[in-house]
Amino acid sequence: MITHVGIIDQDPVRLITPLLDHGVPADKMIFIGTEAQQEQYDRLSSILLPRNIKAEFFIIPDSINITSIRARIIELAETLKAAQTEIWFNASCGLRHRLLSAYEVFRTYHWPIYVIEPFSDEMCWLYPADREQQQVEDRIQLADYLTIFGARCELPENLVPEELNDQLWELGQRWASSALELGPGLATLNYLATTCRKEQKLDVGLSEKQQGYKELGMLLNDLEETGLATYHNGILTFKHEEARRFANGEWLENLVHSTVRAIQSDLPTIQDHSLGVQVYRQIGDREVRNELDVATVVNNKLHIIECKTKGMRDDGDDTLYKLESLRDLLGGLQARAMLVSFRPLRHHDLVRAQDLGLAIIGPDQLGDLQTHLHSWFKDAGGQSHNIA
Repeated sequence: MITHVGIIDQDPVRLITPLLDHGVPADKMIFIGTEAQQEQYDRLSSILLPRNIKAEFFIIPDSINITSIRARIIELAETLKAAQTEIWFNASCGLRHRLLSAYEVFRTYHWPIYVIEPFSDEMCWLYPADREQQQVEDRIQLADYLTIFGARCELPENLVPEELNDQLWELGQRWASSALELGPGLATLNYLATTCRKEQKLDVGLSEKQQGYKELGMLLNDLEETGLATYHNGILTFKHEEARRFANGEWLENLVHSTVRAIQSDLPTIQDHSLGVQVYRQIGDREVRNELDVATVVNNKLHIIECKTKGMRDDGDDTLYKLESLRDLLGGLQARAMLVSFRPLRHHDLVRAQDLGLAIIGPDQLGDLQTHLHSWFKDAGGQSHNIA
């Protein structure tokens, strides 16, 4: 029986990921923390228990008194020694004074000690020195990742037939490749689809001026060919609500998600992904809901992609700050976020995004979306080997 031990902090993902690796033996995990971290422990244990890994919470003083912290950890070590179980100490997390105190104690017992290196996601051995580093398998799922940071999520059921999915992907690629040319037409289509939403119906009449828009005519023809809408005598009728939402901007989200799926076959470090994730967080007495257009976990790091088909003249800063905030709240220090914009971005927005550590794909790059996304995911580190 092998028991892992680690210290809870604000970013405890690396306490969980090695336990999910099928090549790392783990029967039990002891989380060291203060009384105030009980809720965090409950979330972490809820991920392990369905996987038949026992969890235990060991409380240490919430102070910077090294003597009392060390005494408490020695107490734990003596209990573990008496149980005659093999102990591995995960030194990846924890406030420095707690981590160094624990390291010092566990080192005197000559128990193996490792850290998960953040970028490469490799298990690196501090003791004993002769153990080889190994890549941690990419097994944590979106729901688990969000649970760690105190959020619950609802993943949509994909009811779109595969054949239609491929059609929508092709259509999205065609629109994205002509982003600058089709911009005005797509803005009008977006307006028409929004009008339907506001009036709670699936048909809308085009003005004479709109009927003369060449770019809009091309888009309506595409929708008809795909079976998403009909256009007759100046009346646009969407086949169903899903088709209306697609025209209302979801085509870009669909395109990005389908592209992520396509990349996954070439880049196995992409371990989970979803379109339109509803995320709920408890703030005091109220529950706050956010939607992630596209979310994926790559090399055990959360990636959030915001897709925008409207211009950012009025709410550019809000969009970027909100994206940065969600990245930090839901994914911790290793999480990454990107804005994919169909409309041209102002220099101000590009600078602000860079300051906030956000990646950007603009309309002039959309035609080569797969290359840009692949490069971004590869920059998350890890190894692109297949995991059995």
